[in-house]
Amino acid sequence: MSRTYRDPIHKEIFLDSENKVEKLLIDLIDCRELQRLRWIKQLGTSWLTFHGAEATRFPHSLGSMHVANLMFEKLSRDLNLEKGKYDHYRALVLVAALLHDIGHSPFSHSSEDINDIKHEVWTQKLILSPETQINKVLESYQSGFARDIATILNKTYPVKFLSSIVNSQLDCDRFDYLIRDSFHTGTAYGNFDLNRVIASITVDVENDCLVVSGEKGMLAVEDYLYARYSMYLQVYQHKKCLASDSHLLKLFQRVKILIRSKRIAYLETGLMKWITNPENLTVTEFLNIDDTTVMHHIKHWAQEKDLILKDLSKRFLSRQLFKAEKIEKGTDLKELYLEKSSSLKKDNLDPDYYLDIVTIASNPYNFYNPDASNFHKAIFVKDHNQLKEISTISHIVKSLVQNDFENSWVISINKNDQQSAQKEFSLI
Repeated sequence: MSRTYRDPIHKEIFLDSENKVEKLLIDLIDCRELQRLRWIKQLGTSWLTFHGAEATRFPHSLGSMHVANLMFEKLSRDLNLEKGKYDHYRALVLVAALLHDIGHSPFSHSSEDINDIKHEVWTQKLILSPETQINKVLESYQSGFARDIATILNKTYPVKFLSSIVNSQLDCDRFDYLIRDSFHTGTAYGNFDLNRVIASITVDVENDCLVVSGEKGMLAVEDYLYARYSMYLQVYQHKKCLASDSHLLKLFQRVKILIRSKRIAYLETGLMKWITNPENLTVTEFLNIDDTTVMHHIKHWAQEKDLILKDLSKRFLSRQLFKAEKIEKGTDLKELYLEKSSSLKKDNLDPDYYLDIVTIASNPYNFYNPDASNFHKAIFVKDHNQLKEISTISHIVKSLVQNDFENSWVISINKNDQQSAQKEFSLI
């Protein structure tokens, strides 16, 4: 049976079950590991800043697959691929694009600093583990196919440009999430001409990499890179998003302390392992943890006897977030922290939980951090049969890359909330 997925960004994503590759994609979409992404927010805690940012990793995964298909069709025409290679390569690229995010933990990137495990690690585990539905579907399609998908994602597959479609400076993942995140945050910063960018990309056979064709192609990619720059500056690094992420991390910092001292009343075994010993999580335990698990616990923790955890949980649930203020360049961060800490202690508030300094280290700016010696870590423009890294010939990209965009914020409880906290309890 064929499927049509109605997508707010790409409109209709159609899969034909009569086509062997597309039947595989349908079967994978129905697997538990992919369906779990319906319960993982795409933009982490950003819904506390942008009220429309409620989308999940599930539609982004389908969108990435759709964009990968558009890219692959264009590139396969450029290369004039024979039927056998076309079918095999298409399966590899579309499946890898569909599955690239299945290893995300609750609130996506917002939680990765809780246990220092990146989602790519669990993505590989879920693809390669014989326990998962996804692994069974992949192996029933073709023996060893799960391993091939893992190599596409970790960039060790022999045909390098296939991995670049899924993970590079010009990939289906970035193309989809910029437009999708812009839509759901109610902003226009991430919009660019996707079709024009795809039309400008081709394969440099000698170096087995994606490149941009000529000056016209470069103009389209400049627009795309500026969209990336704008989204990082205006959305992903919005000061309220930094504050809500910091709040979540401080909350779990307190949970870790209470686990060690055995003073926490409510904590399921699976989540405790995810917090303290993630390397020993079973596949089943990992799959049972999503945003709803964490929110369920935070609601319980709002009733805990421990006053810090109780307060942080209540504030998170009611969006009483701490205030983020940009720090002037040249400020001594250690001195500022000591000064703010002293003020909080006078008001009986523990700076370990009510104060944070966040620095976005981005020089050159992390929206595009080129490695001109690596064809797979930079964007190259093919001009008169010569490959040139885009920032060396584009004044727009050069100005962005060369500027120092490093910024720091002090995140702390605001004065009004500070007074109410003082009245309720003493934390030191």
